[in-house]
Amino acid sequence: MSLFSYMNRCLAISCIFAAALVIAPPAALAGDGPNQGSVSLSTSVDVTTAYFFRGIVQEDQGSIIQPAVEVGFSLSDNLSLSVGIWNSFHDGPSGTAGGATDPESWYESDLYISAGTSLSDDLDGSVTLTWYTSPNDAFATVTEVAIGLSIDDSDGLALSPSLTLAMETSNSAFGAEEGTYLELGIEPSLAPFANGNLQNVALSMPITLGLGIDDYYETATDDDDFGFLDIGIVGSMPLSVPASYGSWTLSAGVHYLMLGDNTEAANGGDDDEIIATVGISMGY
Repeated sequence: MSLFSYMNRCLAISCIFAAALVIAPPAALAGDGPNQGSVSLSTSVDVTTAYFFRGIVQEDQGSIIQPAVEVGFSLSDNLSLSVGIWNSFHDGPSGTAGGATDPESWYESDLYISAGTSLSDDLDGSVTLTWYTSPNDAFATVTEVAIGLSIDDSDGLALSPSLTLAMETSNSAFGAEEGTYLELGIEPSLAPFANGNLQNVALSMPITLGLGIDDYYETATDDDDFGFLDIGIVGSMPLSVPASYGSWTLSAGVHYLMLGDNTEAANGGDDDEIIATVGISMGY
């Protein structure tokens, strides 16, 4: 059995399991959970119609499955550490780009370590080191250091603004030179459903702007500042899972992606894209 067939079978089993959880009795809803320690675990599996990394097309054909695992450590009241891995499996053209490298469908595997701290009551900061690798040798490993800031304004406008400044330290996701990337985002909450079976669904509208500060969206003749604008609508709902198994969430969303000149050229001349994603996540 190929790895991609195995991933598809695992996903099908997960979906059946999730469906069974959804119709479980309400008494089984997860509470705060049993994990009161300093180590946490989160995992997720997403299925998406296209994969664009910061507006840069990676795959828009075939099946795309993206599992991830993260382990978090609470080192003190003001300091946390997390390590994780994020993957993307494809059976489209990028899933065979590696040629002789097995498994061909394993297009991307990203390893990261991140330290986070509270800078004030409402402001959090983080520093993240990431290795973007390709097990099927579709691209050379890219390393990056990123600084992140996020504001908790849930008591006010509830826009959840965030900022990420990422600096490539070896190789590049786009173009020949290591570049610097700036991302600005907000995620306003939308009014939930008032009643019925969907009243537990939380809605949000994430909006992300990706900019090339220096050599990020570069070509041989141009260094474009504007990479992409992503506007999405995402719904999520808790699944009925016993608390001893962690907190489970089902999510689905649709994103409209508007591309800059150079990311449009990389996308075969298409200047926009509509992407649908569904996923299951667990935190413990």
